[in-house]
Amino acid sequence: MKGMIDENRQNDAMLACAARDGDRDALRRLLLRNWPWLKAIALGVLGSAGETDDCLQDICLRVIEKVNTLREPELFKPWLAVLARRQALTHRRRLDKDSAISGDDLTEHQCRQNLVSPIEDIERKEQCSRILKVVAGLPEKYREVFMLAHAGDLTYRQIAEILDVPVTTMQIRLVRARKMILEALTGKAKDRVAGK
Repeated sequence: MKGMIDENRQNDAMLACAARDGDRDALRRLLLRNWPWLKAIALGVLGSAGETDDCLQDICLRVIEKVNTLREPELFKPWLAVLARRQALTHRRRLDKDSAISGDDLTEHQCRQNLVSPIEDIERKEQCSRILKVVAGLPEKYREVFMLAHAGDLTYRQIAEILDVPVTTMQIRLVRARKMILEALTGKAKDRVAGK
């Protein structure tokens, strides 16, 4: 397993070198490999799937503009993560402050993507809708860490680097996010408040 991870890092570093030197195919391959967690970064920052595609386009454009500044190809993934998060924050700032970010866009989009068969459609939509509404309603620092942790192959260290916090802080936020989600879905937080 460790050998495979090291091989992937070396391969990413070679692709990053090629991308930095102008190889568009190498850059495309790197972006495709990292797409799931890039999308998670955008969703984590924006909280809505409605703007995610536009934000991802902004991220791609920024990567194309800046890839030639990459000094350490072996650190491509952390470099990309920082760039993506900054671009997502910039994108969010540009959004109209008066428009409310709702979980409905995220819910519909995610449910449509995750359907397995027409038979499971109703049950999965309801379950997906409940979970995504809860996730969308989390405070940003918890939503971001949750989305990154469940987006793919990022390590805790990489997530902490993306969020620019110590690993222990990231782990605490993740535990709290999961607890908030569980409590919201099971209603235990309401029971505790009601004294049950």
